[in-house]
Amino acid sequence: MHLHGSEVFVFLEGDILTDTNNSKPFKTLNQQLSILRDRGLNDAHAKAKRSLEQIGYYSLINGYKWMFLARDSNGEIIHPEVYKDDASFDEIKSLYDFDFELRSILYRSLLKYETMLGAEIAYRFSEQHQEEHAYLAMDNFSRDAQHVSSVVGTISSLSSTIKKYSDRGGKNAIKHYVNKHGHVPLWVLVNFLTFGELNYFYANCTEDIQLAIANDFRHTKCISYNNSHQSAITPDAIMGINHMVNIFRNAVAHGEITYSKVVYRTPHLGEIKSAANVNNVALRSQAGVFELIIAMKAVLPKKNFKRLTNDIENLLTDYKDSFNAVNYSALLQDMHFPLNYKEILSN
Repeated sequence: MHLHGSEVFVFLEGDILTDTNNSKPFKTLNQQLSILRDRGLNDAHAKAKRSLEQIGYYSLINGYKWMFLARDSNGEIIHPEVYKDDASFDEIKSLYDFDFELRSILYRSLLKYETMLGAEIAYRFSEQHQEEHAYLAMDNFSRDAQHVSSVVGTISSLSSTIKKYSDRGGKNAIKHYVNKHGHVPLWVLVNFLTFGELNYFYANCTEDIQLAIANDFRHTKCISYNNSHQSAITPDAIMGINHMVNIFRNAVAHGEITYSKVVYRTPHLGEIKSAANVNNVALRSQAGVFELIIAMKAVLPKKNFKRLTNDIENLLTDYKDSFNAVNYSALLQDMHFPLNYKEILSN
């Protein structure tokens, strides 16, 4: 029996609350270090303990151990798990640090694209539909029967966003426009939408608006590259890029493992390659980091893309000598980087 305030809880034998057969029991930091040493990480001592304390065993070890585990002749992980003879805790921590920095680099470019897409949607949609709350009318979106459910979802999401922020305490732009003007212009609203919501908004626009936005991205590239020979960007290319960006954007924002992330069944890769002017470059249908960077090449202004590629190349250079137990090329392969990636990204 256990007393808690005025309530009485009786824990019976066999009750889940008294079950000691926990398959994943709590382990102290010292116990965690002992497990790692028993599995072959002989450098798992004081410095490693601080890392486990600051990051957590699950996020650090369970997230980044896979490249460093011993495997049998068929390439399968040996069970119970043991690490490769020359693997070290420092290497696992280096891979974690590498991925952390990679997310920071990608985030800047993804956020730039998100801002550009939101601005384009707001401008081109509002240009064609200038009445108040035009984005809440189904007639202003695609009439394709297969889009009906998605259009309803988009309108519902926009309405919910307005209600959420207009009801929220404190000051925000949506609340200001609702109280002072009785409506929220789309160029204000887009700043409160998630990338996923922007993605669906674009997908549900009429074809002429989608095309106008795609052409605007090409025009921006022509100006930034100071030439008029940039490849055309199709609405399908934009939708393929949006699909890829949406998944990586969520991964980066939530601290998910990013270097080896793939997007299954990435649509419109051919159109993306053409828009990025890399028709002779092989891209994988299950897009990874390299395919994402190619997608950014298709839509970002020159200055922003150049910063992205410089930061990526510096990151790869900084960590090139950080791994012994695994071949550095294996890391590049997990990111889908070809051996001539520098040449591709510099063109």
